[in-house]
Amino acid sequence: MAKSLKKKKKKKLRLPVFTAVLFFVSVMSYLASVLFLRTYNNSLSSERQKILAQINELQVQNDAVAVEVNTLNNRERVNSIAADNGLSLEQNNIITITKTDGE
Repeated sequence: MAKSLKKKKKKKLRLPVFTAVLFFVSVMSYLASVLFLRTYNNSLSSERQKILAQINELQVQNDAVAVEVNTLNNRERVNSIAADNGLSLEQNNIITITKTDGE
């Protein structure tokens, strides 16, 4: 009978120790995941800021190129280049092409 009482006591002691170890492991896992997620969130935030800065830079470049294209498409400029190269403007040979929104 004495052996059976000792076995019962050992089983009862294992449960609180197992519970304490499991609680400790879960707390450590929680802390590690919180730290990892905060670090990952910070890196994503800085990456987002870099991408937004690149987008703004490219928008400025696109605007500058659009202004340059409009300047190069100026009719007077085209006529002056044509006149410099010996071409003349003859109204009978002019065909106007308009761009529509659907195309």
